[in-house]
Amino acid sequence: MIYFSKDQTSKYEIVLGPAARRAVLGLETQQDKDDLAAALRTELDGGPNLHHEYLFQIGNGEVYTATPLSFKGWIAVHRRLTTEELRRLEDEQGRQVEASAFLLFDFLPPQSAFRLGLRAPVNP
Repeated sequence: MIYFSKDQTSKYEIVLGPAARRAVLGLETQQDKDDLAAALRTELDGGPNLHHEYLFQIGNGEVYTATPLSFKGWIAVHRRLTTEELRRLEDEQGRQVEASAFLLFDFLPPQSAFRLGLRAPVNP
């Protein structure tokens, strides 16, 4: 997939990880898929929520970014592909890829921040 960044002059590619792919395939309507694609085109790289992104490092030293999206309050968890990964992607795709690309690891829905369910009554 190729999406255009906010300014429409630089392109970047998005590689969906298994969890992100399941989330996209789980969307019920084409309109939802189109709305998500529009959000990724304008919000993933230097978008309006840039100042609300959260960067974190995982065990192997890779830095991921959690970017809030306007689509249903979802958060995109992603990282830039390395030069080596870009070359591998070119080999796999059999074509030249854009100079910038992201691995979109997962989408977090807003309710993922809460544990839902019945709670024991609180005694005052």
